[in-house]
Amino acid sequence: MMKKFIINTAILSPSIDPKSCAANAPRKLAKAGVEDVKIISCYCCGSEGRAVFVAAADNRETVLSSFNKINVPVASIMET
Repeated sequence: MMKKFIINTAILSPSIDPKSCAANAPRKLAKAGVEDVKIISCYCCGSEGRAVFVAAADNRETVLSSFNKINVPVASIMET
């Protein structure tokens, strides 16, 4: 059974729009061949330049490596 995680990105570079990052992450994971992380929902955090994801995966390490594959910097991962 997959566990749920909340993933907070680090502050994104000015060239990355948080809304686009949040909206496109599921497609980018699929394109990268990631099948063991499923994004349940995603949010933008206003002018701070971050995105927050709720995802399902087997473990924290899988989440981190998957987000690294799509170049989304992770600040924290919390199991819910």
